[in-house]
Amino acid sequence: MIYLHHITSRALILLSSLIVILTSAQQKDTLKNEKKIDEIKITRSAVKFKNGKIIVTPAGTATAEASNTWEFIKNSGYADASEEGTIKIKQKYTTVYINDRKLRLSGIELKNYLESIPAKLIKNIEVIGTPDSSYPADEQSVIKINLVNSNMEGLKLGIGSSLGFTKKMNMSQNLNLNYKSAKFEINTLLSSTHSNVLTEVNAQREYKNNIWDIAQNQDIQKSTNIYSLLVNYFADKRNKFSIYGEYNPVNTQSELNADNGLPTAERVSRKDSIFKYNSMFKDLGRSTNVQANYKFENDSATQKLTVQFEYSNANRKTNNSFRNYFYQQPSYLDGNRIDDSSSRNINMYIGNANYTMQTKKWGTWSAGGRFSYSDINNPINITVNDVDSQESVQNYSEKQYALFLEGQKEFNKTYVRLGMRYESNITNFFDQDLTSNSFKIDGFYPNILVQHSFSDNFQAETSYKKTLIRPDYFLLNQLRRKNSDDSMLYTSGNINLRPQVEHEVDLSLYYKNQMLSVGMNYSPNYISTLIVKRGDYLVQEYNNFKMMTLYASLALNKVFNNKYIVKNYSTVNYLPIMEFEGFEKGKTNFAFDNRTVLGIILKKGYAAEVSYSFSTDFYDGFFKHGKTNNLSITLQKKIPHLNLTTYLVVTDLLRGQKNYDEAIYPIVYKNSSYNDSRSIRLGLYWTFGNQKLKEIKKEDSLMDDLKNRNRK
Repeated sequence: MIYLHHITSRALILLSSLIVILTSAQQKDTLKNEKKIDEIKITRSAVKFKNGKIIVTPAGTATAEASNTWEFIKNSGYADASEEGTIKIKQKYTTVYINDRKLRLSGIELKNYLESIPAKLIKNIEVIGTPDSSYPADEQSVIKINLVNSNMEGLKLGIGSSLGFTKKMNMSQNLNLNYKSAKFEINTLLSSTHSNVLTEVNAQREYKNNIWDIAQNQDIQKSTNIYSLLVNYFADKRNKFSIYGEYNPVNTQSELNADNGLPTAERVSRKDSIFKYNSMFKDLGRSTNVQANYKFENDSATQKLTVQFEYSNANRKTNNSFRNYFYQQPSYLDGNRIDDSSSRNINMYIGNANYTMQTKKWGTWSAGGRFSYSDINNPINITVNDVDSQESVQNYSEKQYALFLEGQKEFNKTYVRLGMRYESNITNFFDQDLTSNSFKIDGFYPNILVQHSFSDNFQAETSYKKTLIRPDYFLLNQLRRKNSDDSMLYTSGNINLRPQVEHEVDLSLYYKNQMLSVGMNYSPNYISTLIVKRGDYLVQEYNNFKMMTLYASLALNKVFNNKYIVKNYSTVNYLPIMEFEGFEKGKTNFAFDNRTVLGIILKKGYAAEVSYSFSTDFYDGFFKHGKTNNLSITLQKKIPHLNLTTYLVVTDLLRGQKNYDEAIYPIVYKNSSYNDSRSIRLGLYWTFGNQKLKEIKKEDSLMDDLKNRNRK
């Protein structure tokens, strides 16, 4: 993995050096418009509330040029992002889009991917709490990232690099190249990250009627790379073609060691469980994505057509090799070596077509359809001392058809959006015994949004949406397997999992840049997990629960003198209903999460930002989740005449990003862990090129063309 990382780093350096040579002869005209900037200014226009969207630009962040996309979203002030890679808007899980391209990532993989993209490339993000009907029914909320398009002819290059230190070294590099002419725009992104995280876990487990106290250490190394190319072709004012390609290889390796203590006379006499445990985990894979788009606008810009085709492939191979060493007086006995190998290959083909028509009398109407086909192969082989023990070969194929119709219109100061989406999912399942099973899910998924403007600064918005979330394929596989992150826990899927239907109701008030939202989410078959005892084993299983969430979100965003900014995003939620058949519900309480960001613009290009977040203890009826906190500081120095930004980032100063989970139903399961996220990171971002000083002459809008013809 380190060798591949070095190759990627060298490729970035060679490419950037080549471009420097090609453009050095014209450096006297390089981006003079950027050199005129003496300091950054924060403006109120950095946030807009419009038709169910919160639009946030980097102008609302003091140290935007030192941030990556993940940090920008986390500190935006209108979304809740955890260190585990989960993003929520108004307590709803969030899907991320980049330039109309859906990211099919979650958790740490999503976080690592977004950390690889500099915030310098962001034009704005759209925070969408209630997506319209053009989005799939399983998307509860959306963050749409719109990247910057150049308005200058010629070549522009951005190079970023950072070096961080915890107990071990972390590195990242990125290179972005943009070339624009009258007809073409070409954008490439090459990014490479290497991280090393040390985890310490203290755990209590019930095993064979004994309590095991386990000290566990895990060393995790991850490498993520992005290679992407976007080509836009502007045929004329009406027609635009684009094609996007991305290749994303990942490499994760971890070593886990666990020890539940030395034998003592007392422990030996009562035959307590005394053991050592070692495992090596490898996850190698790559994903490929190709997307083609065509957009058409008529002369009056009242009719638009978008056609999109996409192909995605993800191929992952994992191996978890582990061994137990049990104590039998007077020494430890070497246990069996078990290898759990699996691969997961996904091919997905997607076609989308959306048509929009604007009318003066009836407002704006949209209609469209979607078709997708995917096939998934997921063979698993478990061997004991190189002898086959268990095997599972599962193949899935899925077809999805969707149609939607939506209308939106403004009545004086009131905006109304009504949409209906129909989806049909047909899934076929085959296992190693050639046993087949198929099922079909059909349904209508409405959404309603009404926004009223009492004044330019004060708006109220209410919405309703029905969503459908299908369980991921790996959650259906019932094979019991060792958890790669826990020395005493197994995992198992559930073939009987039902798709999750959820009803969402929200009321939001917006005043200037402030937001207050209250709402309810209800699901009769919410997909979640429990730890249960199966014979001598503790197994993490997935089931359907009945759940209702009540929530309130408050966002405060205040700018002073265009130099100082204070952001505060708080959420409170409570679970009045959290039920699962056969298990008695325990204690529940209010969960409170808060993030505060303080930014200041100093003289001579300096800027600073402090981010502090915390969460309180939370009981959800089955588990207690412990409180956490995180304090991070960013210092930025902008050197305009060199087009250079340097920065220093210090994270988790209080070492408060600890995890604590304890089962409060009748089972012994308790975790206390710390992922060592403390770091001191040095970085820079440098832009240069040979772009012309004169901006590309903007063509008159299609609407202006029509007006001019009417005048004649």
